[in-house]
Amino acid sequence: MGFITTRVKKNRKKEKAIEEGVQALLRNELVRRYREYETKGELSILDKENIEAMFIQYENLGGNGTVKHLMEELLSLPTKVIKG
Repeated sequence: MGFITTRVKKNRKKEKAIEEGVQALLRNELVRRYREYETKGELSILDKENIEAMFIQYENLGGNGTVKHLMEELLSLPTKVIKG
């Protein structure tokens, strides 16, 4: 029984590390995008959709309110019209 318990604990620890790692990567990318588009003053609808999708998963992983505040500012920027 000790082997199974040890294995389960090890797997949980690994899963938590993966979740926290993905959350950190999403946070880094969201902050990077915030800085990029805040400087430009606008972003395309595709960029907006991608950022929103990343932010949803960031929140699902337990992300904090600091990034939420940045996202509110970012998503309030004007949407760039893409001519095609």
